[in-house]
Amino acid sequence: MTNATSMSLKHALKALLIFAALMAPSLMAAQVPVEISKQKIVVEGKIYYMHAVQKGQTLYSISKAYNVKVDDLTRENVIPDTGIKDGQILKIPASSTPPAADQRATGTTGQEPNPQTTGQAPAKTAASVTAVPAAATSTSTSTSTSKGPANQDPRFIYHRVLRGETLSSVSREYGISVRELKKANQGLLFPREGDYLLIPRNKIASGKAEKVQPQIPEQVLIAGETSDTAAVSDSLPVFTVPSEKTVITELSGSVKVAVMLPFFINENSVRSYIDSTKRDSKGKKIHKEVVMPVEWIYEGSIPFLEVYEGILVAVDSLRALGLTVELDIYDTGGGTDQINDLISSGHLNDAGLIIGPVYSNNLSILSSWAASHSIPVVSPVPLRDQNILSNRPTLFRVHPSAGVAQDVTLNELRSHRGSNIVFLYSDTLMSDPMTSGYWNKVSLAMQPAGPDDSTTVTSHYFTGLTPRNDTYRGVSSLESLIKPDRENIFILATTETPKVSAAFSALHNLSRKYSIKVMGYPEINSLETVDLKYYYDLELFIPSESYIDFGSSAVSSFIRSFRQKFGTEPMAESYAWRGFDIAFYFIGGIASHGSDFLSDPGIFNPALICLAPDFRRNNFSDGFENKGMYIMHYRKDMTIEVIRQSHPVY
Repeated sequence: MTNATSMSLKHALKALLIFAALMAPSLMAAQVPVEISKQKIVVEGKIYYMHAVQKGQTLYSISKAYNVKVDDLTRENVIPDTGIKDGQILKIPASSTPPAADQRATGTTGQEPNPQTTGQAPAKTAASVTAVPAAATSTSTSTSTSKGPANQDPRFIYHRVLRGETLSSVSREYGISVRELKKANQGLLFPREGDYLLIPRNKIASGKAEKVQPQIPEQVLIAGETSDTAAVSDSLPVFTVPSEKTVITELSGSVKVAVMLPFFINENSVRSYIDSTKRDSKGKKIHKEVVMPVEWIYEGSIPFLEVYEGILVAVDSLRALGLTVELDIYDTGGGTDQINDLISSGHLNDAGLIIGPVYSNNLSILSSWAASHSIPVVSPVPLRDQNILSNRPTLFRVHPSAGVAQDVTLNELRSHRGSNIVFLYSDTLMSDPMTSGYWNKVSLAMQPAGPDDSTTVTSHYFTGLTPRNDTYRGVSSLESLIKPDRENIFILATTETPKVSAAFSALHNLSRKYSIKVMGYPEINSLETVDLKYYYDLELFIPSESYIDFGSSAVSSFIRSFRQKFGTEPMAESYAWRGFDIAFYFIGGIASHGSDFLSDPGIFNPALICLAPDFRRNNFSDGFENKGMYIMHYRKDMTIEVIRQSHPVY
């Protein structure tokens, strides 16, 4: 993760540019048509448009187009004395009254304006969808108990979903398009067995027989409840293993995406503070205002601004292929209030995809709600909650858990039969289930396969240096575990910095006499306390969920697009790479395959720039976890071999 102190000035200015797209002031010019922006943000529960000023536009023309007062614009934005400038970003309050039709028609694209530009919550309350029965799906949030043919809308056939049916198969059965089916069912992405789909009678192809209208069951779910998804199916999911790359030449349709990240807009808006650390000659405190430099950005915002940068580049690429992508941007901050308010407001009800939020407590709230609305939610960052996927079938975890990292390491370990394997752990008696589970995997997988297999497996409790900081005693404790006649592989089952550093130091000393290799968790790669030379000398094998091949055409294309959009290039550790891959993969997959992609993501395998996604889930009631990882092998010749793990261990 890039921090503010080490970030270059160019990178800071680049991040500031994105930050300005979220919160900064802007204006536009007279005589120039004002097009209503399709990008919005939510700050403290209020919705704002992000309007990019064009030369010739004025505050007055913008205010008229958005149906707000000029005073509202000046109050919400910092307007320079010289007036608004071309390229500035204005934060415009969403009016309760929609922009006038003649003003909306002045846009230059000729496209239909976003229906959500009124700033009103989507009309999806129970009162406004009375034509749809309360149990139209097994996870309806309506509290109505309407049932029976008498309460069904005669415009629709009610199709009960059977096991194995998808939106695609149902649409073919009735001779209608998937888009028409999704529209009739309010964006339902992948129905479950027992759900009811509304089939518009006027869209059914001639010659297609109508289904018998089933009785709607009496049991419905109250808002906030989730169905017992564990009972959905007694069969295990079947997945496509990603193989050949998916070539995309064009896309069509529209996908609405909600980006929910903690940009910390309020923290960034504070551009000065009072310094009272100094005193005058009489000992009194001196209160001096300190103005933050123009390139300053709140440190907590930086990784999420980088993710947003990557998303914007991906959206540009998808739009160039013909896809309409609508972005709604939400600043979620660090608490849960914003998430609960957004859910209550209804603004997320018609989202086709949600990227974020990032904190486990926020994600658990949102993904539980999203499961009842069949909306996919993508978690873009590492998570502390190892059980976050449980009973959240629409949640996608991009960053693999420690368990997946163990499985990937174990795959590599299997290719080292005949070695002496030493499992180093640092928690007493293996009290941590993650450690004991890892040891059980290793000891079971590496048992000798026969009389000719000389593989040995031992565990060793390692705490680092001795109480007297006697480095040599630490070395000797490990030397007793080494077998001089073969390869020795040490598995570091800890990420604690002091213990990892001590192990590397001791093993590096021993590597002058013995053949030693090390395997460890991904977190080791970011430790600054370990000399990088140790990685190469000890031939470290380490799993990683991302790898950037700077020689690939996909990476070169991304860098060109990034430079064109932001005037600089992304740093190697920037989260922009991840942001691009996540947005391109999920938006492109939904646009290409609809619900089929969300139930079997392996059918879509485009050329990405850092990730190698391979999403699986254990059962239909849980969410998906990315099993796709690389093994980074540091070799003695100071090169890194990248090994793609194509067959994950379960």
